[in-house]
Amino acid sequence: MEAQGNKCDGAWRDYAFFLALALAFRLFLLFATPNIIDTADAIHYIDTAKHLAAAEFRECDPKIPVLYPLLGAVVHRLVDDFEWACIVVSLIASTLLVVPLYALAREMHGRGAARIAALAVAIGPWFGDYAGRVGPDALGCTLWFASIVLLARGLRRGRGWLAAAPWAFFALHLTRPEGTVLVAASVGAALLLCAGSDNRKLLRLVPFVAMCAVLLALNILVNRAITGQATANVRTQIALSEMDYVPMAATGIKLFGEVLPIMLGPALLLFLGVGFFRPEHARRRDARLELYVLYFAALQLLAATVLMSPEPRYLMSVIAALSIWSARGLVLVSVQAGELRWGRWLRPLPAVFLVGLLLTGTATSVAADRFRGRPGAPLEYKAAGRWMKAHLEPGLIFTRKPQVGYYADMPTTGPDLDDTLEEAVRRARSVGARYIVIDERYTVHMVPSLKPLLEPANAPAGLELLVELRPYPESKVVIYELVGGKEGREKAEFTRQETESRSKRALP
Repeated sequence: MEAQGNKCDGAWRDYAFFLALALAFRLFLLFATPNIIDTADAIHYIDTAKHLAAAEFRECDPKIPVLYPLLGAVVHRLVDDFEWACIVVSLIASTLLVVPLYALAREMHGRGAARIAALAVAIGPWFGDYAGRVGPDALGCTLWFASIVLLARGLRRGRGWLAAAPWAFFALHLTRPEGTVLVAASVGAALLLCAGSDNRKLLRLVPFVAMCAVLLALNILVNRAITGQATANVRTQIALSEMDYVPMAATGIKLFGEVLPIMLGPALLLFLGVGFFRPEHARRRDARLELYVLYFAALQLLAATVLMSPEPRYLMSVIAALSIWSARGLVLVSVQAGELRWGRWLRPLPAVFLVGLLLTGTATSVAADRFRGRPGAPLEYKAAGRWMKAHLEPGLIFTRKPQVGYYADMPTTGPDLDDTLEEAVRRARSVGARYIVIDERYTVHMVPSLKPLLEPANAPAGLELLVELRPYPESKVVIYELVGGKEGREKAEFTRQETESRSKRALP
């Protein structure tokens, strides 16, 4: 390992440069690409932020980890719109990722690899994309690295690092459902890092475990007081109770065979093997620290498999961790190239290759959203919702995706996937829906029986066409009003109010 004095040489300049680069890149992507709520979870996080801002703690959904919406509620004091307040939290958290990543990479492989790893994350398209989304993924990734860096330094150096480590892990627990598992698993990681060393490092584990236990116990008491459930993390408990090994196996295959290679991309994937397996005589490798990081990366992969969701957002921390070895491989190739004839010109080529591919991927993504017929994000939902808010009276919307209702500022419900057209209309009336919204992008593929409603001529009696919108090719949205359903709506509203009243009386 490098001497402590040498480790600080240039570090602050590197931190400042990569923070500025990451922020500039994320701001560019934020304003260069269309902006829309693209998941149902994002709406839940915004709703929770609204309840927290209004101190309506009992109205919060206990399945939503609280830290991200809490930060959104805090930022809302400066940013009037809740959606943008939450995006600001993602933007800041994603920018800060370069700090713990650089620190960890420098501990493992030196300054050169740290700079390449920070560069890959600063201008990586995946990281830039999630910086502009509503969701805890960017915050969770930054806390993932902060936690493992603080624990490693705390065990090896003590002092303030050790005091900060439990708080970082607890913040991760309050941000992501798998954070609770990582808190528990941190003990095994610490033993892996300290095995064979002097007893001082093992003794430092005692206050860390004690502080984590105290924080989790307090969290359980707060959850019990608010929700009546004595659990550290409601969402983690639900995920563990719904484990199904067949979908888990399919998820694992897709993660390893498709999602990971795509997210790494050809450049990082090319240098990854070199970084893992090639020896280096000029610097002794810190094998324990490398195994420690791989341990957490493997747990994150396992968590994504258990959650049965092979989405890129669950693998951001894994991709960032693997980029550290890719950075080492790139540095080794660059050094070897420098020893060849014309080495002065060849040495920068690996880094230029990496930057070129990352920026090409970004430019392709931005251009696709700007110039292709239909954007990748469902922007037609925003157009439909805003039209409804401007032209219609509030009412319950019957639709498959909730984003239209979010932008219309109206509640939503939806059909079952197996509903026939008649069953879906009957279900809409039974719940008191006022409007039915059908879209070409998702609904007609998820509920094929509703596809005839894309053409108003096929609409059954009782559905009155309000508007057809087609802001982009293959993005048609048709909005109907359910006529003759006033009595059903009033009955459904009365039932809903009675249910809410009983639920509030049942809370402790």
